[in-house]
Amino acid sequence: MSVISFIPTLLPISNKLKSLLSQTLCVYLTQALPLNKQSAERYTFNFRDTSYDAQNGGFRPIEIAIHQQSSAKWCIEYITEFAYFGSYYPELERSMDFDISNNCWFTSHSGWLSFKSHQQDAKELYQLWERNFLAYVNMESYDKIEVNS
Repeated sequence: MSVISFIPTLLPISNKLKSLLSQTLCVYLTQALPLNKQSAERYTFNFRDTSYDAQNGGFRPIEIAIHQQSSAKWCIEYITEFAYFGSYYPELERSMDFDISNNCWFTSHSGWLSFKSHQQDAKELYQLWERNFLAYVNMESYDKIEVNS
């Protein structure tokens, strides 16, 4: 598997992000298949800065899930960013979520909103998030990148 093909979404997901997911999955499969692990129809990508914590901050953890359609194309199900919330006992919680499979999005400040009724806001926020995320990947800010099936 060298390049995977994605189906279009309501969000303007760039070819750079799709390429990153494709390359990351190919590396994972190259390592997994010799170990007799079978390829799956669904994968979850985790991007972590292991030094990120509630006191010092850092680069927030990101989780992205994809699944394969019957057409052999892939669909990005969701993109979730986590952050610490709370002052005395901070907990890692969802801070932003683009739930593509359900056409809605979430921020910790506004809650859940529909893509269709807030499409422009969702697109603008997504594009800002994606630009930052890809910049962080290019800066090698995530020292632990995992793929799970």
